[in-house]
Amino acid sequence: MTTLTGLLDIPVAVSILAVLGVAAAAEPVRIGSRLEMMVDDFLIDRREGKVELLMQRPVPREVAIVHDQPWEGSNCHYHTVFQDGATYRMYYRGTHLDVTGDKVKQTHPQVVCYAESKDGVRWTKPELGLVEFDGSMKNNIIWNGVGSHNFVPMKDANPDCKPEARYKALGGVKGEGGLFAFQSA
Repeated sequence: MTTLTGLLDIPVAVSILAVLGVAAAAEPVRIGSRLEMMVDDFLIDRREGKVELLMQRPVPREVAIVHDQPWEGSNCHYHTVFQDGATYRMYYRGTHLDVTGDKVKQTHPQVVCYAESKDGVRWTKPELGLVEFDGSMKNNIIWNGVGSHNFVPMKDANPDCKPEARYKALGGVKGEGGLFAFQSA
């Protein structure tokens, strides 16, 4: 009985070794020139010497953008930046909150603001004239309606995208009625 079990173990062991050999002999994954974030060992066969995961360390520099306009208020969040040709576009939410003790009061509606940059470091806030704030159209507000909260825009790079829908966004919260989809030229 012991001999029979030992004989059965040999084909099983040979099969396992054959499978492991095939897996080890597989062709390398071709990633071409695309960047890969190496945070696990999936694409790494082996490590030799001192190897460590090293992420880029931020270097403190000058302030890139200041939110100092009345419509931006005291509470600017949800900044989204993407490159569109030679221009970097930034969209962010602005609102003003008065905090007294444990009470928070929103003093003006949430707005979505726009800024742009040629280098991603120095930003300008163009006067767009799209939305009135405190009786003036001189501001960089693109939207102040439902869906301004959590507003996340993007440019649709699909070549089949209709020109009038090349910019898209999602925004909103549960209290506003859920998630809203936007599109624009």
